[in-house]
Amino acid sequence: MIQQLTKIVLKPHLAIVWTLVILGLCSLPSDEMPKDLGWDKLHHFGSFGILGALWYWAKPRPIWVIVGGIAYGFFIEVWQHVLPIGRTFDLYDALADALGVIVAIPIAEWFQKTFFLSGDSRRSL
Repeated sequence: MIQQLTKIVLKPHLAIVWTLVILGLCSLPSDEMPKDLGWDKLHHFGSFGILGALWYWAKPRPIWVIVGGIAYGFFIEVWQHVLPIGRTFDLYDALADALGVIVAIPIAEWFQKTFFLSGDSRRSL
């Protein structure tokens, strides 16, 4: 069971799907968004944390996951500003995205070593 789960998680398929899910959710018009956004930054942090972990497990080096995650978060904010969906660029959202990716890397590494038992310690910044 663990080996099957490991094979699924360590492939890029989940990372690609999650990347597209984030794009889809961030492309929703503002009138379709929940009115209470008190947890907005936490949602950004969490969704990009998951993104960072999934891409980390898909094999790229951590530095590329971090750079790519930060770039993607910035792209999403520009994307929202450019689309006629009533959403705007929010630098604090991009910062929450970046922090989510950065914090996720050591957690994903620990999780992989503890649960996936890959024995693969080749990663380096």
